[in-house]
Amino acid sequence: MASFTDSLGLEYTASDASSVDTFNEAITAYLASSKAVMPVLESVIETDNEMVMAQCLRAYMLKLAADPRFEAPFHGIVSALPGKPANDRERQHIAALDAWARNDLAETVQRLEHILVDHPRDMVALRIAHYLHFYAGTPEAMRDSVARSVERWQPSLPYYGYLLGMHAFGLEESGEYAAAEAAGRRAVELNPGDIWAAHAVQHVFQMNARYRDGIEWMTSLMPGFGDANNFVYHMHWHQALCHIGEGEYDAVLSIYDSHLVPALDDDFYLDVCNAASLLWRLEMLGVDVGDRWERVNALSAARVTDRELLFSTLHYLMTPARLHDSATIAKAIDSIHAWADENSTQGSLCRTVGLPLAEAIVDLGAGDRVAAASKLADVREQIQLIGGSHAQRDLFNQFLTYSEQAAS
Repeated sequence: MASFTDSLGLEYTASDASSVDTFNEAITAYLASSKAVMPVLESVIETDNEMVMAQCLRAYMLKLAADPRFEAPFHGIVSALPGKPANDRERQHIAALDAWARNDLAETVQRLEHILVDHPRDMVALRIAHYLHFYAGTPEAMRDSVARSVERWQPSLPYYGYLLGMHAFGLEESGEYAAAEAAGRRAVELNPGDIWAAHAVQHVFQMNARYRDGIEWMTSLMPGFGDANNFVYHMHWHQALCHIGEGEYDAVLSIYDSHLVPALDDDFYLDVCNAASLLWRLEMLGVDVGDRWERVNALSAARVTDRELLFSTLHYLMTPARLHDSATIAKAIDSIHAWADENSTQGSLCRTVGLPLAEAIVDLGAGDRVAAASKLADVREQIQLIGGSHAQRDLFNQFLTYSEQAAS
């Protein structure tokens, strides 16, 4: 094994310089939410199995799927990492993954931020930290994490456009809408396929009730997202929200049937979150969604005991709660109680806000809006801690408003 330096000045331990080049192609695919990311990454590992950063990125990608079925391969990679040749930066990534393997997300992000102090152009550390800040409900930390790297990243360097898109999202979630829109639009100008930057601007439209702008923005950019992975369906979900804002419910149902339903076949957590949250929004507005809940329930019922992200597990609960599936509801609540007893970041979150939210969802499904209102009101200031975006968490605000209407 030898040391190679890439165009960002980062040193990699690898058997050949071509491994570093291909690894950076994998990073580009990851930033673009491309379906090619895993095939490209696997090609690196097949030819250079000892390249520690390739193995680290593989482990990060498995964990990002928020799927307990990937726990065994994730832990297999993490347990093998300490024996591989690595430089100091790479060993810090190994330590971050070790913390994540222990379900200590606070330590994980702390270690990633420590990497960024000395290596602000480490895009893997930056992007994973971006994700973890997002699901910790700490938007200002997400904003500031990227802002520090923006100051050390010239426009001529790789990934600059993607960096601006990340900065745009942190700005938007921190309420700095004008700056977010400017950064996001600039990122899309540099790279029209940057779906995360487009997503940041779409959030600005949503938060400012610029629904027609959001519809037009998505319509213009969607053809350029043909190589995107399942995140593209989340963009369709955003467009559907804008149609809700315009009162165009037939258009919402059309998007749901054409895009969100087919995505469910992939059994990815975000697709279930998109579907369940959209159906509940529609029903609270008095829209008849027919039998659409049934298609979501098969996946939700199988995943209600997941203990990866509280945010997604609460969304898995929404469908059985709405369909009065008492056996699945009981299994879900029991699992969340057990999760709350765990010494982990998400377990602690279950104790403070997860259980009340889960019980409120069950109350809403049962039609007991008065009980739901009480539970939701008790934790309204803590809901941000479950992570996700303002647009996603707004469903819980809508739950509270809907419940309080019955309680008043």
